[in-house]
Amino acid sequence: MPSAIGVDTGGTHTDLVLADGDRLVTYKVASTPHDLTDGIIDGVKRIAAIAGVPLESIGHFVYASTYVTNLFVEGKEPKVGLITTGGFRDVLEIGRASRKPDVYDIHWRPAKPMVPRHLRRGVRERIGWRGEVIEPLDEAGVRAALADLAAAGVESIAVCLLHAYANPAHERRIAELAGEVGPQIDVSISADVAREFREYERSSSACVSAYIKRPVTKHLAGLQQALAGCGIPATPFIMCGNGGISTFESVSHNPVSVTHSGVMGGIIGASALGASCGIANLITLDMGGTSADVSRVAGGAPTLTSRSRIGAYPLLAPTLDMVTIGAGGGSVGWVEGGIALRVGPRSAGSVPGPACYAAGGKEPTVTDANLVAGRLNADYFLAGARHLDPALARDAIESIVARPLGMAIEDAALGMIAIAEAHMVNAIRLVSVERGLDPRDFALVAFGGAGPLHG
Repeated sequence: MPSAIGVDTGGTHTDLVLADGDRLVTYKVASTPHDLTDGIIDGVKRIAAIAGVPLESIGHFVYASTYVTNLFVEGKEPKVGLITTGGFRDVLEIGRASRKPDVYDIHWRPAKPMVPRHLRRGVRERIGWRGEVIEPLDEAGVRAALADLAAAGVESIAVCLLHAYANPAHERRIAELAGEVGPQIDVSISADVAREFREYERSSSACVSAYIKRPVTKHLAGLQQALAGCGIPATPFIMCGNGGISTFESVSHNPVSVTHSGVMGGIIGASALGASCGIANLITLDMGGTSADVSRVAGGAPTLTSRSRIGAYPLLAPTLDMVTIGAGGGSVGWVEGGIALRVGPRSAGSVPGPACYAAGGKEPTVTDANLVAGRLNADYFLAGARHLDPALARDAIESIVARPLGMAIEDAALGMIAIAEAHMVNAIRLVSVERGLDPRDFALVAFGGAGPLHG
């Protein structure tokens, strides 16, 4: 039986598992934000050497990653344009009548639209809700809009026309015209991304696809080439948001399917673990370096939904239901207004990382707090691959948290941990109590780099 490798790349670390017959070997390396492929290939070579398995014998490779989430956090990807039915270009900005996540937050401000108004164009056309053509597509106007967007430096265009879910003919024609006017521009049409009604969510989903299509395709193509260059013969697969897997080639045509890739492997694994133990109801806690993800398994099956969010933006795509919060090992502790201790949502990531990594980080993180509290072994972090510096952790907590609040360093560290765990408890309430379920009927399964530490 050929060996198999599973890789999970997060914002801070890349985890690897090699299965060789009945034997499992695990390994962890630092993620390489400049190019995730470097850390993945390094980890693959190392774990294969540790297991004594030649790379040529690896017959199955499955990848999961938070790459898409990181694209939205960093905000460095292609400039996106939007073409929609005339009169509807502000749907992306208007959103829903009930927009506030917390009606009591007087400081709430709406997120910026993914596509600014000057890069949104309306074109003359109209298709009815039954799919009948009411007004033909104004192709001259489409060509002019495409030329304007190309001149503005747009690299990727989302197309979302009214009632295209019933008849996508006009959207497909716009994609053809885009290939003539600007063949270098990527196009994502809503009928291919989310063929459902709800104009705001469908527009948002098409824009998400346009935003991530080029970088995701480039990343997966580079990783596939690097794996082949190592001599690995396996066709690589990637975890999808619905808990299944897909080939890299298929994902390049439907990139929104992997928006939540990095979380799903743990939920599916927890379901399998629960089944083997005879436990049908689970709450999963996946805590990594940047965030914590909470999900629910009821009756032995994860909960599937077609509504989710990526950052601040709604997404129509099949995905396992979960709640994500900014509470990871790298979440930064800080003082608001000189009186209130806060943790996250900003993360120190893997570069520079927590202060105790001695890699240039100066801000205290949850990892630093755990080290000061005696919950981590400074000499056996990452199985001894990395030494942590307790003095740097103490200095960071003292200067940024303890001294401004007039607290002892140890109390400040415990306070940071308590706040991070309070955020996790709130997330568990969202998937249980607020949905009419008693969490006492569920077993907690904690995983990820820091999950068991806080479980």
